[in-house]
Amino acid sequence: MSFLELISISKTYPNASKPCVSGLDLTVDKGEIVAILGPSGCGKTTVLKMIAGLERQDRGSIILDGQALDDVRTEKRSTAMVFQKPLLFKHMTVEENINFAPRVKSQTRRRDMDVRTSELIRLVHLEGFENRKADQLSGGQEQRVSLARALMTDPKVLLLDEPLSALDAKLRVEMRKSIRDICKRSGVTTIFVTHDQQEAVAVADRIALMDGGRILQYDVPEAFYHRPVSYEAAMFFGWKNAIPAHQSGTHFKCGLGEFDLDTVEPADRDVMLMMHPQAAMCTPRGAFAGLVLDATYLGTISDYRVDCNGLILNIQVSCRNMHLVGEMINFNIDSSMVWPVKPPVGGEPADTEEGGQSNGSMFDRLRDFTKGRIWRR
Repeated sequence: MSFLELISISKTYPNASKPCVSGLDLTVDKGEIVAILGPSGCGKTTVLKMIAGLERQDRGSIILDGQALDDVRTEKRSTAMVFQKPLLFKHMTVEENINFAPRVKSQTRRRDMDVRTSELIRLVHLEGFENRKADQLSGGQEQRVSLARALMTDPKVLLLDEPLSALDAKLRVEMRKSIRDICKRSGVTTIFVTHDQQEAVAVADRIALMDGGRILQYDVPEAFYHRPVSYEAAMFFGWKNAIPAHQSGTHFKCGLGEFDLDTVEPADRDVMLMMHPQAAMCTPRGAFAGLVLDATYLGTISDYRVDCNGLILNIQVSCRNMHLVGEMINFNIDSSMVWPVKPPVGGEPADTEEGGQSNGSMFDRLRDFTKGRIWRR
């Protein structure tokens, strides 16, 4: 049995026409870091709130360490939550913020509390900041204090609700490493909610990709880059090219030509052949040639939109010589970055997490955007 289990949980907000979360299943092992990833309004924060007891699911069950939490109050659930904003007491010191809960409850001996506080200060690398007021800290330091304060209660599950979204880009990269290191060294089971693909990959052991209140794929990070299970999952992880193809066994025919992909399950079906932009390898004698329609120089790499055999492809190559619009570019394709999925099926707009109606999911907008760019002319 997994340490944390979400069994067919559903949640519909008042006045919403569709569920925010619908029949969702999720299992988390003890000590594991799981990222719930997805666009705004997909239901990921609602899942976190249901685990914490801040929202009650309409159906389904949540089981933690063998105990059903369905009728357990929030304060009794042995979970701790860190929000987007640190929410520290500005007039208190780092030390006072961290040990606030046990001081208020008076359930821990002073000596034991002081020892535990010192351990957590070392864990989050804030030695020397014990007596500094919260309003004298940087954004990253504030979030580390929040993490230590949450861990002070010895939770069975640590819940992180987009804790890096308020930080600048450089600090976010640094904090990714810090959060993973802190969670792993503490051994606490962690659920990390984010809309940022890179954050999820950098922090998590496994990723649950959500859209429309459901999990599209639950797997280790590298699987999303090599074995996406659907068109939507592939598009979210940067597989910008979707090419209609027919699969016969492990052989594929499409507008680019023919491919043999020995790592896929044999089948006889129509598929969408996903190709990552980095699958293209620029070479003067490449097997493929395309007319450059658009070019963007990004320093060490360049993004191109090319017309190849009547298909409009997005490719990203590392070239010393910049190809200009109107020129021909030759390239080979790394078949390890090509993967078949079922053709996409149109979906209905998903409800927002607040219960209102959205303008359609990110995947719907991606699907509309790609329709006229990748199909055979």
